[in-house]
Amino acid sequence: MKNHFRLFILLLLTLTVSAVSTPLQAKDKTDNAALITVTSYDRQGKVIRSDNGFYIDGQGEALSTYDVFKDAYSAKIKDSKGKVHNVTRISGANDLYNIVRFRTDAGSTACLKLAAAPISTGTQVSILSATKGAPSTSATISKVEDQDNIKYYTLGRKLANLYAGCPLANPQGEAVAIMQRNTDRDAQNSFALDIAFVRLLVPSGMTAAQIAINKIHIPKLLPDGEAQARTFICLMPQNSQDSVSYLTAIDDYIKAYPQQSIGYTQLAAYHASLGQYAKADADYEQALSQSNQRADVHYEKSKLIYRLNMIPSYQQYKDWNMDKSIAEAEAAYAESPIALFLLQKGDAQFAKKQYQEAYDTYQQVNQTNIASPQTFAAASVAAEMAGKDSTTILSLLDSAVNRFPKPYPKSAALYLLQRATHLHAYGQYAAAAADYQRVEDLQGTTKLNDNFYFQKYQCDTYAQYYPVALRDIEKALSYKPQDYSYLVEKALAEWRMGDYDEAIYAAQEAIKQNPNGHDAYKALGIAQAEKGDKANALRNLAKAKELGDTQAQGLIDSLKGK
Repeated sequence: MKNHFRLFILLLLTLTVSAVSTPLQAKDKTDNAALITVTSYDRQGKVIRSDNGFYIDGQGEALSTYDVFKDAYSAKIKDSKGKVHNVTRISGANDLYNIVRFRTDAGSTACLKLAAAPISTGTQVSILSATKGAPSTSATISKVEDQDNIKYYTLGRKLANLYAGCPLANPQGEAVAIMQRNTDRDAQNSFALDIAFVRLLVPSGMTAAQIAINKIHIPKLLPDGEAQARTFICLMPQNSQDSVSYLTAIDDYIKAYPQQSIGYTQLAAYHASLGQYAKADADYEQALSQSNQRADVHYEKSKLIYRLNMIPSYQQYKDWNMDKSIAEAEAAYAESPIALFLLQKGDAQFAKKQYQEAYDTYQQVNQTNIASPQTFAAASVAAEMAGKDSTTILSLLDSAVNRFPKPYPKSAALYLLQRATHLHAYGQYAAAAADYQRVEDLQGTTKLNDNFYFQKYQCDTYAQYYPVALRDIEKALSYKPQDYSYLVEKALAEWRMGDYDEAIYAAQEAIKQNPNGHDAYKALGIAQAEKGDKANALRNLAKAKELGDTQAQGLIDSLKGK
């Protein structure tokens, strides 16, 4: 009897120990069938790494770690039956929380039901794994934190990083979280991210600008909705050098929205960037036959041909010259009389040096709702090149400036400067000086240069604003302290202000820079004469004459006659 009792106790202890030490297995075969292993590959097809993952719907969509996908050009998954499938699209990625949502070509799949609600501290969870050396196990949630409105769980035990990417199942068998990789070797716990985070991993138009997702070179899932999808394909070339992903997104967009022109025109621009003009031409033809936005197609083709012809090294393809650009802009306007198409025509006419025609076209644009400082300024340049009078040109520049509110914003500086240089050239020095000053007030000294201040100095001198002119030439010298011409002008500016000692000093500094500069000797002689130093003045004026100055003799004669 005692032996039987002892045997019973031993059996009971064995079962108890077994219950404590044996890892909790997946609840049923469905759980196991939802588990996958993800393996990623580089550009040459070499394995980068493998990690855990699991299906979250019945059509082959799954979750895994960001670690496994970073820098990958392709990836495959292996399911519980050993079948291998391809990862076809990346839906979303987050490198901070080490998670990627993706699609596969597995078709109908088993999946884990996603928990609708988070769990609380003290809940026992199952960590489901199909990884060798890391069998399914269990743990208790010891802490729940909110991070970015998402629950972040601390497990009451530390698990190996082999569990990264594994799902945590709540007591109802639903996926409630995904295991994180533990980067702290001294940590006593492991961590998991709430499964609710998966709802944030959906593509949008701005996804194309995300750094994390662009470090994955596998094609991305196109966002739902035409507007978001259009933004997505427009942002991709600016943020990713991944041509495969870009071309796949374009193809997906065209299939989803065949009547929209932008997919075809984006593809045409891509082919043209590679010099594949025949393919680009075919893209435009396909757009014209499939899209209901023919005007946009002609417009985009006009812009592309215009840009190509502005490149000196462009070797003309067929009839793709500036005349063709003009014709395509006209075709766009014939399809839909939009002012933007007229503006494109004007730009092409100007590039072809058809200045009168460009002026006429720009003036048409200036009668529309897209008239702007830019269009009036463009018309002024075309008018100048076409030989129009100064009144016409200044009137257009006035219109450009007057499009801005007062006080003028910084964006007006360019147009004020353009008007200032023309007023200067037409001899309207006071008005030009006022515009130069407005430019300086808007831009500030640090954003201007010595050439600006030299032009302003000349204008202020002609307008007889001598104190301002002196300040201008000193600012020019602050950029180039040893510039010979600026030093000579500084001497003359000081002379006009009656500071003859400073004038003499500046002229002598100029001579140090250029001992053969006749202007410097003339400025020195003039300043010395004003101080009454007639002998040195005559000697330096004679030196100026010797070096070729045509005014020096007259100054000598005048000085001798005194």
